[in-house]
Amino acid sequence: MKRKNIALTSLMLVLTSSSIALATNGDNTLGLTALEWARGGAIVASPVDIPSMMYNPAAAGEFKVNKGGFDMSLGLLNASRSIDTKTKSTDSDADNYLAMGVGAVARASDKMFFGIAAGGVAGLGVDFAGGTLSPATSVGVTTTKSLFKIAPTMAYVVNDKLTVGVSPQIGYQSMAMRTAQFTLPQTGVFGLGGSVGAIYHFTPTLQAGLSYTSKMFMQEYTFNGIAGATEGKYKMEMDVPQSVAGGVSFRPMPKLLLEADVKWIDFSDVMDRVELIGPAGAVAQTLAFGWKDQVVYSLGAEYEALPGLTLRSGYNYGASPIGKEDVTSNYGSIAVIEHHLSVGITKQWSPAVSTSASYTHGFSNKVTSNNAPAALAPVSIEATQNIAYAQLSFRF
Repeated sequence: MKRKNIALTSLMLVLTSSSIALATNGDNTLGLTALEWARGGAIVASPVDIPSMMYNPAAAGEFKVNKGGFDMSLGLLNASRSIDTKTKSTDSDADNYLAMGVGAVARASDKMFFGIAAGGVAGLGVDFAGGTLSPATSVGVTTTKSLFKIAPTMAYVVNDKLTVGVSPQIGYQSMAMRTAQFTLPQTGVFGLGGSVGAIYHFTPTLQAGLSYTSKMFMQEYTFNGIAGATEGKYKMEMDVPQSVAGGVSFRPMPKLLLEADVKWIDFSDVMDRVELIGPAGAVAQTLAFGWKDQVVYSLGAEYEALPGLTLRSGYNYGASPIGKEDVTSNYGSIAVIEHHLSVGITKQWSPAVSTSASYTHGFSNKVTSNNAPAALAPVSIEATQNIAYAQLSFRF
C-alpha cells in the first residue's frame, strides 16, 4: 500500500511540473532524470534507468527486477538568454525552472514487462522587457512552450539477445506568445504519438539499440488573443517532431561502460513555418521560424569507482536548428545551445535503494543575424544553461 502511495504521489508531482520552459537539443531535453542527464542522453543502447523507456521502449525489459521498480527525479534548470543589438544587450528575466521525471516497471513474466514513464521532454521560453529591440518598441517579447509526455510501455524479451518494446505516447503541450505584433495567452492542447524500439546483445559486453518516435499530432491551438487591432479567436497547429535514435554500448572491463548515440530530430517538419489563422479564417501571420533538422551526438561513460559508488559523465552535441538567416524570427525561442558536458554520481545504499545526482553545463553559444535591419544590426541571440538533478531509485 505504501509503495502504491509513493508512486501515485510522484506521478501527481510530475503532472504539476509540466510548465518547464527550456531549450537544449533545440527545445528537447537530454533526458528525464539525473541518470539520463549524467550520461549526456546516451541511453538508447544501454538504458540507465526505468524512465529511459521514454526514449527506447525496449528499456522496460532490460532491468533485472524481481517484481518491479520505480525512479523519481527532480531537476532545477537555470537558463540564461540574451538579445544583443547595435545599441544594447538585454537578458531574459525568466531564468529558473523546475522539471521532474518518473518511471515505473512491473514484471509480468520472464519475458513480458509493463511500465510507464512521464515527464517534461521539451520546452522553451523567454521574458524580454519592452524596448529590447528598439526604444520605440514598448512591448516586450514573452513566450512559454512546454511538452509533457506520458508513455505506457510494453516490452518483450524475445531471447537472451533481443528485447523489443512499444509505447503509445500521450502529450500535453502548453504555449503562450506575446510580441509587438500579437498576444496569444497561455493555452494547452493534447496530442498522440508512439514509439518502438529494440536492444540487441551481440556479446555480454557489446550491445546496440535503435528506436523510432513518431510525429506527435497535437490538437489545434485556439487562443482568445489579439493581433494588431483585431481581437478574437486565433488558431495555430504545432505538432511535435518525429525522431530516430541509435546507439552502441561497450563494456571493456566489468566496472566501465561506454556508449555512443546518434539521434535525428525532424524539426523542419513542424518548426519551419507556422500559420496563425485569424478570427475571419484567413492567415493573419506566417511565423517563419525556419528551424532546420538536427543531428545530435551523445557520448556517455560510467565507472564503478568503489563498491556501491558509480561515477558518470556525458557529452552531447547538436548544431543549432536556428541559422543566421532566422535569428530575427526567433527572439522568443532562443534554442541555440550546441555543446553540453555532464557529470553524475550514484550511491547504492542497498540492493533495493540508490540515490543519484547530476550536473550539466550547456556552453554559451551565440548566433548572429545576417539579415537584421540596419538600425539594429548586428543582432545576436545567445544562450547558456546549468542543470542539476537528484534522483531516487527503488527496485523490489
